[in-house]
Amino acid sequence: MNKTYTQPFETGTLNCERFRIPALYTLVDGSVLAGADVRYGHGADSPNNIDIALARSQDGYIDWQYTIVNHFDDYADGATGKDSASFIDSAIVQTATGRIIVITDMFPSQGGYLQAKKGTGYADIDGKKRLLLTDGKNSENLRSFGYFVGDMVGGKAVVFNRKNKSETAYSIDENYRLYKNGEPVFCAQKGADGKQVQQNVFYSAADLQIYRTVYLCMRYSDDNGKTWSKPVLLSDQLKKNNENFFGICPGRGKVITHNGKERILFCVYNNHGLIDDPICENASAIYSDDNGNTWHRSKKIALRPGLTKTSESQLVELQAGGKKVLRMYARNNSNYIAFADSTDGGETWTQFKADPALEGTKNCMVSFLDTSKKIDGKQVILSSAGGSIPARADGVLRVGLVENSMDITWISQHHVNQGFYAYSCLTELSDGNFGLLYEDEPAHIQYMVFAVSDKGEITEINGNNCTFTTNPTEKEQKMIKSKRRNAKIRFNLGLL
Repeated sequence: MNKTYTQPFETGTLNCERFRIPALYTLVDGSVLAGADVRYGHGADSPNNIDIALARSQDGYIDWQYTIVNHFDDYADGATGKDSASFIDSAIVQTATGRIIVITDMFPSQGGYLQAKKGTGYADIDGKKRLLLTDGKNSENLRSFGYFVGDMVGGKAVVFNRKNKSETAYSIDENYRLYKNGEPVFCAQKGADGKQVQQNVFYSAADLQIYRTVYLCMRYSDDNGKTWSKPVLLSDQLKKNNENFFGICPGRGKVITHNGKERILFCVYNNHGLIDDPICENASAIYSDDNGNTWHRSKKIALRPGLTKTSESQLVELQAGGKKVLRMYARNNSNYIAFADSTDGGETWTQFKADPALEGTKNCMVSFLDTSKKIDGKQVILSSAGGSIPARADGVLRVGLVENSMDITWISQHHVNQGFYAYSCLTELSDGNFGLLYEDEPAHIQYMVFAVSDKGEITEINGNNCTFTTNPTEKEQKMIKSKRRNAKIRFNLGLL
């Protein structure tokens, strides 16, 4: 078993040099589960040869052990190409039953954010949504897809001719691998010399192929991560026909109690194919009230003037004065992190608006965590984001207190580094300290543990204890105060 000591995704782990998109979650037994993209060949997004790895530590400090939970083998590990199938971005949650759920974006060959076609890849066949396949060109015209997948029986599903609904010689298994007359069908593995792998409808070399869009993929474990379910596609329940991209917001999900029942939530975002239009992305939430068996999607979240899009988001549950509010913090294209609130368990939301106290890197994923810690009787919220305006840099941890008004007073901040700082994810460890998994270099992930004092001060336990080496001049301090004053005015006018 692959194992590392203090870092969950050291360079070279799993024979890979590049890792991105951290996810982090503390399980009920106190162990910590970390997730990341294993990006072979290069560090770019899909299309690329990307798997999803999970690393687990019994205490969140040392001895990380690994599972590749999502894997395609059309390309050999270490090789990649534009026609590779891929998994990208993951989010983790654990339910009250102990079920661990990991949701990931799943792309067929040549697929990625920019390449995802409009629609779900499903069609209504006799009143039931059926996954479509083609043996021809993978066009945007789903009417040209001549085959559909039947019910899964005994681990396999027959492929039917769409025109006359007759059985074909083909079938697929629960991993979407292809069979003909009951026997596996093979193709050459790219990047390997002479190796054959079983065809998969997500592969470009398969006899039958899936529609080239994005598929939301769920896997779950009911034995604390020892084994994992087959991939469960959720797009037919959640994606809309006018959406090109519809994907998970990486990091972590959220479990709350709503109307006396457990509700599982994840953040998602979509676009409508308007790549050059800044308003093409919108965040929303998906939720399940039956342990992940069926899923629903929240209503679209409106934007206040001054915000033209929202995308990768994270959830916290604010508690004060006997009240609870679900809050979503979102990546957007302003210089301030935006948020929206829900009082009905994530089904509907207030307008997104910017928090002028949360200035920092625009257009980058952010991490927020509601904690069990209290300071002066108030719930502590943690934030992780880049503090630089022009670039993904200068990591900043913030400590906030939830007021009875559900406003948050940010009482302190701690500089993690002065260099590259992009995606990150926070978790509360079983001993009361906190874990942070973050991108400190392009395609490199760093893990650190820190403590929060009763005064809100952050102390790094295994980090670099970075401090800024220069203090702002009097002129720079005046500029900072002026910017914040102007931001508050714009916020009060509804322009943020």
